[in-house]
Amino acid sequence: MTTRVKHDHNVNKLTTTALMAAVIFVVTYMIRIPMPIASGGYLNIGDAPVYIAASLLGGPGGMIAAAVGSALSDLSAGYVVYIIPTAIIKGLMGFVCGKLMERVGFARFVIAAVIGGAIMVGGYAAFETVLFNLNQALVSALLNVIQWGCGVAVAAAFYPVVPRIKKSLGLTKKGQTADKQKKGSNEKAGIS
Repeated sequence: MTTRVKHDHNVNKLTTTALMAAVIFVVTYMIRIPMPIASGGYLNIGDAPVYIAASLLGGPGGMIAAAVGSALSDLSAGYVVYIIPTAIIKGLMGFVCGKLMERVGFARFVIAAVIGGAIMVGGYAAFETVLFNLNQALVSALLNVIQWGCGVAVAAAFYPVVPRIKKSLGLTKKGQTADKQKKGSNEKAGIS
């Protein structure tokens, strides 16, 4: 890879990371439903763009976009006690999902998103058990399971455009497109 091409790729990745952090912030902040419990958290569909960012950017980029966008939403919405835990939990979600999504394909995307949602539910349950109490954490966890399912469903609905966006932004590694992988799998199975 020449220096110019590598520079352009880095600029694309940095720009996309910042853009996805902004998208995560806007979706999380604008579409939120306060939880009817004392912990004061809120339900949102901000996990969907976290999964999409992870798919586009990989582990480190997905981690940064998820942590920054989600934490900024908590800051802007006045949920100060959640800022640091959110940055850690959502950052971990973005990193793990991004690493799992290095191999492309819809099934891989959905499995990674399901694992990411489990990280979110478990992370917030652990935090709220320490900060509040186990009963409150369990109620919150049940509500977070709803958020988990909605986030996976919304991200899965947008998946068909994700590989095209990744390719158009120049973020696809050589030989790593869903079409090529599907074609290769079909050839191995004897399907034309």
